[in-house]
Amino acid sequence: MQIDLDFKLQNRAESATKLIESFSDKFISNKENWIFCALSLNAVALTNMLSKRFDINYDILFNDILYAPQNSECEIAIVDENSELVIHEELVKSFDIGLDYVYAQTQRIYEEEILKKIYKFRNGKNLVSFKDMNLLFIDDEANSLRAMVSIKSALKKDVKNISYMCAVIPKEIETVLKKNIDNVFCLYSTENYIDNQHYYIEKLKDFKEDEIMNILENNKKFVVNM
Repeated sequence: MQIDLDFKLQNRAESATKLIESFSDKFISNKENWIFCALSLNAVALTNMLSKRFDINYDILFNDILYAPQNSECEIAIVDENSELVIHEELVKSFDIGLDYVYAQTQRIYEEEILKKIYKFRNGKNLVSFKDMNLLFIDDEANSLRAMVSIKSALKKDVKNISYMCAVIPKEIETVLKKNIDNVFCLYSTENYIDNQHYYIEKLKDFKEDEIMNILENNKKFVVNM
């Protein structure tokens, strides 16, 4: 991990190269007991590259965020495809949002958004089993709600070990992760996190769905293609 106030990455390609270097073969004792898992569609490209480099199967854990009705940029909860839910309780209380609203809206998100992604990108198949596996979660942009709901979901699935990878991580999130999982892989951790784009010279663009489909369809390590 680099500590540099002027830390900058050129683009996602440079980020991927450096992250792959940080996750060396020494972490993989038995490939059959490992699984990689993207936590966002933007993380699929990196996950795909890691799977090819280390010859490890991978999947995507779909999730979606609920925003405050009063503020479309304020994240108050997240639900994943296993129906696991994490709520930012302090924000819910500060906005005086009832839990009934949170439950109803996350159920709507699950039915309208997450199920649609499962059918589109995984042909409706269930998430790969995490039971007794060494699991590496991979994300393109650190998000505390997404990280925590994924960990919660994995623990319910009897995972053996959990690691997390993201290029840039706020120190607060890194501290929480290190208390709850086995390994955290990042290039830069900062107490003064601004936003993901700040740490890249080139403009970051969300991957289009057809670009994601092309990546998934052309790698036999994606669980749907096995």
